[in-house]
Amino acid sequence: MAVKIRKPNGYWTLDNCANEALKYFTKIDFKNASMSAYVIANRNGWMKEISAHMTSNGNRFKRCIYSYEFSDNSVYVGLTFNLNERQINRDSHITDAVTKHIIETQLKPIRKQLTKYVDVEEACVLEGKFLIEYKTNGWNILNVKQTGGIGGNTLFWIKENCISVANQCNTISEFIKQFRGAYSSALKNGWLYDICKHMVSPQKPKGFWNNKNNCMVEAIKYESRGEFRKYSYQAYCASNKNNWLNEFYCK
Repeated sequence: MAVKIRKPNGYWTLDNCANEALKYFTKIDFKNASMSAYVIANRNGWMKEISAHMTSNGNRFKRCIYSYEFSDNSVYVGLTFNLNERQINRDSHITDAVTKHIIETQLKPIRKQLTKYVDVEEACVLEGKFLIEYKTNGWNILNVKQTGGIGGNTLFWIKENCISVANQCNTISEFIKQFRGAYSSALKNGWLYDICKHMVSPQKPKGFWNNKNNCMVEAIKYESRGEFRKYSYQAYCASNKNNWLNEFYCK
């Protein structure tokens, strides 16, 4: 296993951040793999310059429409916030409609991004329109589920379903890891505290939150300082005391 070498203070200059950013194709990959460089680039206003080569992803409020076209005139139409992540998930599930058709026919599809990342409501409408267009042009549709739902099963995560899966988890971290869609829906709709109040925070060793990297990793889980404070109070207090919050939350 490769061991990351800690960079000396002041290492992340504009040039070094730019060289680091060239390793990644999306901002989220950059953030996940090189948090320190990502944070410093954001803080210093370099991100636009050093990420010009990166492709854009959406978020839970933005989606793009895509298709998989097969040479036997079969097609799958979908929507997602991240084409590459969706591909990884698709490849790992043999029951996925696209993967299943590949296995059955041994054909390699052409993936097309049909739209830019647009608002979810617009994306749902556009998905249906593209599906109708493909049908009209004589394509065999591989979609099993009706279009118009949000990629990632967001529409499935009503409060009742979020409660059901949250009750299977003992910690917030476990909930996020096992049921990312439910966590995102609960966070967006303000249910997170209610459905996670039974969860416990694992006991950390003395001095754990005095480590900046530990606090940084914890802060990534939350979209605002308020959420960080509410759901990880000790980490928040340590971060506040050490003046790290401005690094973790640049806006």
